[in-house]
Amino acid sequence: MGDEQQSVVFDRAADFYDATRGFPPGVAARAAALVVEVGGLGATSRVLEVGVGTGRVALPLAALVSNVVGVDLSVPMLRHLLAKRGEPRVAVARADAVQLPFPAARFDAVIGVHFFHLVPRWREALAEVARVLRRGAPLLLGADEPQDAWARCREELAVCNAVDHPGVSRSRFFDFPADEGWSPLGERHRIAFPRRIRPRQILERLAERSWSITWRMSDAQIERAVEALRPELVARFGDLDAEAEVAGGFSVQGWLAPE
Repeated sequence: MGDEQQSVVFDRAADFYDATRGFPPGVAARAAALVVEVGGLGATSRVLEVGVGTGRVALPLAALVSNVVGVDLSVPMLRHLLAKRGEPRVAVARADAVQLPFPAARFDAVIGVHFFHLVPRWREALAEVARVLRRGAPLLLGADEPQDAWARCREELAVCNAVDHPGVSRSRFFDFPADEGWSPLGERHRIAFPRRIRPRQILERLAERSWSITWRMSDAQIERAVEALRPELVARFGDLDAEAEVAGGFSVQGWLAPE
């Protein structure tokens, strides 16, 4: 990562991002519909997604609004988005969220999904989001809500890794805009859905450093996390190679910038 002021860039995850973070079949459209519902968006809405990645939210959303623009620092991630892009199209730009290349009051909503915890200068990014939003338009914070073994894995990573996220702290993940004077737009809305997994994949993905928090962990920390989690998975699932169903979800919370 280098300089502590540098955001986490997902170049190394581009080739496996969709396999490890993608929605199950049919869920992407539901997630996009949730974004539209929470944001009060419609067919004429112009939307920006910061940290657009491979477009797992932006691409299905493009069918429901007038225009979607995505920015990201990772060229390989944007290349994957472009390879999947069809009609309607999502426009993309390599840009830093702390200096967005758009005029003020340009968008009817800005989306950030698992983004602000990766940005050390997140307050500057939040100010830029406020600048490009039209008056009364929301910031929509989206998040995967892993449950069962996936949630336990994340807890184990937190125990084994004393270093917090480089941006927004995990303890403020869902409500950090309130600290900067933003107001919640109603309650956080959720959709639930099952995922089919092979439990051993959790250990494999942890050992392979599939999640960004593991990129800053030492080999010893990774090994401790794997060995601590293994008996829990055996107790929970039994056969780690047998496919199992776990609960999953996706949530969206809207926020309005201070006047």
